[in-house]
Amino acid sequence: MKKTVLLFILFWGLGVSGLQADEVKALLMRLESKMAGVDTIETDFIQEKRLAVFHQPVILKGKIFIKKPDFFSWHVREPLQYTMLIRDGLMKQWDGDSNQVQQFSLSGNPGFSMAIEQMKVWFSGAYSSLLKDYRATIISENPVVLEFVPMESNPACGLIRSVRMLFEEDERYLSGIIIEEKSGDSTTLKFSSVKLNMPMDRSAWELRRDVR
Repeated sequence: MKKTVLLFILFWGLGVSGLQADEVKALLMRLESKMAGVDTIETDFIQEKRLAVFHQPVILKGKIFIKKPDFFSWHVREPLQYTMLIRDGLMKQWDGDSNQVQQFSLSGNPGFSMAIEQMKVWFSGAYSSLLKDYRATIISENPVVLEFVPMESNPACGLIRSVRMLFEEDERYLSGIIIEEKSGDSTTLKFSSVKLNMPMDRSAWELRRDVR
């Protein structure tokens, strides 16, 4: 469980509210409309975690698979082997070091469940559900870049300084996410080779295979 929290700490409790409210809401509705026709997503990712106490970043590489509404898998293939699957309210994880499979009920872990749900919203595009906990600013409209700053009432306020979401030019998917933490740490996720509404290999939903 510690490894899971480490890999997904960047997903804690994100939402949106406030600044430029009408413009932000209109933009999010436009993004939702464009992403509504996307049922499956397959993308490579590079996650770069910069820690204030270290000079060198921690870099993870792998693949993400999404099948709306309830299938999500996260496969890390470098520099370690790790897989997380979410389906029907259950989370399963496997790592190559222990070669062990663990299973958790999200309903039994409300804090982690909230983080996972927020993460799924980011990737699925249901952004209007986020309009309550963050102040939002439109940084750019072409391509779209949004910055979210947590409100004082948001538990994430003690951890997160800002979140930036970067969208592809066609606005059908994300090109990146940048999280700045109050500790001075930061996390950058970059997406590439994105495939939308394409058939997926069965290995996307298997725990012990390194998906290429």
